[in-house]
Amino acid sequence: MKKITLLLLGIIAFTACSKEPPADKIKGSYGCNVNLYTRYMKNGKWRDTSYVSTTNNAVVLEKIDENTVSVKATSKKWGEAICTAAKISDFNYEANFSGNGNDTLYVNGKKYVADISGTVSYDSRSMAVSVRVPNFPNSGGKYILAFTNTSY
Repeated sequence: MKKITLLLLGIIAFTACSKEPPADKIKGSYGCNVNLYTRYMKNGKWRDTSYVSTTNNAVVLEKIDENTVSVKATSKKWGEAICTAAKISDFNYEANFSGNGNDTLYVNGKKYVADISGTVSYDSRSMAVSVRVPNFPNSGGKYILAFTNTSY
């Protein structure tokens, strides 16, 4: 009986130690669509609008350590967002990640401060990444790029 108990404890310990880290579960390159949510001024009033880009978009997540990834979200139409170290929260079926406060959006050679966050589902590999740029010019304080993949 002692041998069986020790064997079961060994299997449980091995399983617990061999759990794949969240960064390994979500790393990779994701083709995606991008929605731009912003505002424009008309007749002295801000008006909300959105645009969609369905081609030449990608999100690349690279593992830094078990609980950290770098994020590069690229839209050929609206620029490239970069986060050098996004911390991951593991929920056993998906991972959420968020930037470190030093995130950046590059548009036409100009640099803007951005907030980057996202979610990746482990099984379906569905992904959503949000890039918020609070001080983007002529946007009424609203400039959000939403990267989502549609193929699971």
